[in-house]
Amino acid sequence: MALEESSFRALAAAEGPKPNFFIVGAPKCGTTALHEYLQRHPDAYLPYYKEPHFFGADLVGSRFMQFRNKPDKYLKLFRDVRGEARIGESSPWYLASSAAAAEIHRYNPQAKIIIMLRNPIDMMYSMWSQFRYSGNEQIEIFEEALAAESERAAGKRIRRAAHCITGLQYRQMTRFSEQASRYFHCFGRDGVMVIIFDDFRADTAGVYRAVLEFLELDTDVKITFGVRNPNKEVRLAWLQKLIIGSGFSLMLLKDRLTYLATTSALLPYAYRTRAVEGVIAAYTRYEKRSPLTPETRRRLAHELSDEVGRLSALLGRDLSHWLRAEE
Repeated sequence: MALEESSFRALAAAEGPKPNFFIVGAPKCGTTALHEYLQRHPDAYLPYYKEPHFFGADLVGSRFMQFRNKPDKYLKLFRDVRGEARIGESSPWYLASSAAAAEIHRYNPQAKIIIMLRNPIDMMYSMWSQFRYSGNEQIEIFEEALAAESERAAGKRIRRAAHCITGLQYRQMTRFSEQASRYFHCFGRDGVMVIIFDDFRADTAGVYRAVLEFLELDTDVKITFGVRNPNKEVRLAWLQKLIIGSGFSLMLLKDRLTYLATTSALLPYAYRTRAVEGVIAAYTRYEKRSPLTPETRRRLAHELSDEVGRLSALLGRDLSHWLRAEE
């Protein structure tokens, strides 16, 4: 479903706070952590609800329909803004969308854009693992999921409860040079900050300070950093089967509960958010992901060598170590 002209008009006409910066992806590259760290800054506002994906009309899947062409619902996420200078949202599939950059620019051409990138081999593998956990992926072997991309492009081997069909084309997610170029074209180099996950993990405080400088926020803010969004596995297999069998998914359930926690006035905010976290905790166990086989890593490194070269040239930084580094 395209983003309708009426939605743009409604956004333009709406009074009240609107986002002026966007964390656009990529998925599994640290966007959750950065979102939460920026929430702690006194002059930045990001809603408890992460990943509304209002923009990106070409993204396919039920999770992308929660806010599309619903500008009033989208702007309701920002109703608790209290004069913060920077108002943002994080939707990591905006980067993969061929439409989102132009749509965001039309909405707010002065918006600041943050892109987070990671070794594409590790990103794909991490995304596949996340999809298995959330119910989006039905193929239990990563290499088989990669091999199924052509079938899935034809609409086959896709679970009825799949909420992110775009993401099942794993290789397309790795076209970072093309994706970043769209944002450079729309917002200019000065309006876009690219963060490499290697740097974010090695020096979180330093990268966070650079983000604050990019957003023109006070850098003299002390926060505690930690691991966010670690690898997840299903704690209760029967619960996952029950949710998926109903044509639903964990992600959609989480999205709807989170939206209620963000916007409802029936209970205090702390109780609302704890309820969401309690549901997720009941479903989840945390477990280190098994490493990719050396053969798969070598094959993907060969496939992605040209793309990594293009991205290195675009960013002016040698990223060839991605093709030989272990996760």
